[in-house]
Amino acid sequence: MSNISITSYNKRFNIKIEEIEEQNLPIITKYFKNIKLIEKFDHKITVLIEDLLEDYIVTLEENEEIIKKIKQAFKNYLSYPPSMRIGNRVFDFEKKVYIMAIINVTPDSFYDGGLYLDFEKAKKRLEQCYKEGAHIIDIGGESTRPGSLRISVEEELRRVIPLIKYASKEFDVPISVDTYKSKVAEEAIVCGASMINDISGLIADEKMFEVAKNYDVPIVIMHIRGNPSIMQKEPIIYEDVVSDVLRSLRTKIHYAKIMGLKEDKIIIDPGIGFGKSLGHNIALILRLNELKCLGRPILIGASRKSFIGKILNLPPEERLEGSLAILSIAIMNGANIARVHDVKESLRVAEISSYLRNKINRI
Repeated sequence: MSNISITSYNKRFNIKIEEIEEQNLPIITKYFKNIKLIEKFDHKITVLIEDLLEDYIVTLEENEEIIKKIKQAFKNYLSYPPSMRIGNRVFDFEKKVYIMAIINVTPDSFYDGGLYLDFEKAKKRLEQCYKEGAHIIDIGGESTRPGSLRISVEEELRRVIPLIKYASKEFDVPISVDTYKSKVAEEAIVCGASMINDISGLIADEKMFEVAKNYDVPIVIMHIRGNPSIMQKEPIIYEDVVSDVLRSLRTKIHYAKIMGLKEDKIIIDPGIGFGKSLGHNIALILRLNELKCLGRPILIGASRKSFIGKILNLPPEERLEGSLAILSIAIMNGANIARVHDVKESLRVAEISSYLRNKINRI
C-alpha cells in the first residue's frame, strides 16, 4: 500500500485528519512504527498509514484493528487518562495531580531508612502525611534502593501489616502497599490496603496477577531492568530509553489484560532510578509525555533519588529543592501521580504545575 491521497485515505479508512503539534508528531510515529508523515497542509500535520510492517497482511478488513489502535493512541496522547477509583475515592486526573506519600518501614531505605521502623514513629509519620494532605499513602517494608538485599515474606509482613491495619482504621485515605510479593499484597488488601505498587512490573511473582484480579484493586506496573541488588552496578545500554520503556510497559499492559486484569485498574511507572543512568532518568523526565500514548495514569517516583544528588552534588537530606524542580517538570510533561517524601511542599508544587499545565492545554 503506497502513496495514498488524502481523499482516498479518508474514504477508504474513515480516519479524519488528525491535528497535532509538529514537534510532537514523532511521538506518535515512534509509537507506531508503521506510520509515516507524508504531507503538511496549512501547518496542520497529517499522518497516513503508508507502509505496514511485513508481519501484517495488507487488506482493508485486516487493517481495522490497527486503525483503531492508531486512533486511540492519538486520543490518549491529546487527553488526560480516565478517572480511577482507588479505595473510596475517585481520582480525576484532568482536575489535578495526586500526591502519594512514602512511608518506609525499613532499616535501610536510602533516605528514611530506620526512621519509621518503630511502630509509634511510623504512626506519627502517618498522621503527618494525612494532615499535610496526601492523597495516597504508600507503605513498604522492603528497601528497593540500589544494592539492597531481599527479605523474607514473613519479615515483610511483620513490618507492614500492623501499620496498614492502623492506617486503614484511623485515616480516610487510600493505602497502597509497596511490594512485589503476592502474599504480602493479599494480606495487605485484606487488612485495608486498596492499591498495589509492584516495582517488578508483575515479573517477580506470577501470582500477583491473581491477587490484583481477585480483589479488583488498582496496581502500579513499573519498568525495571535487573533487580535492586544489581540494577545500578552497570545500567544497561538502551537503544532509546524512552522508546524501550514505552514498549516494555505496553507489553506488560497487554499481558496483564490477557491474565484477566482490567486495563482501567492499571497505573504505569517508568521506574526512575531502577536500572537507569543519570542520562536515562533525565530523558524519561523530559520525554514523559510519550508514555501518554498508553492511555494510563503515569506515576513518577523521583523524590530525593541519587540522580538528583549527582546533578547537585548533595546527599539525600539536601535534595528537596532538586526533587521539587524535577516534580514540576514531570507534571508539565504528563505525570498524574507523584510518589514523594515531602508531602506539603510537593502538594504546593503540584498545584501550581498542574494549574499551568491545564492552562497551556487550553491555549
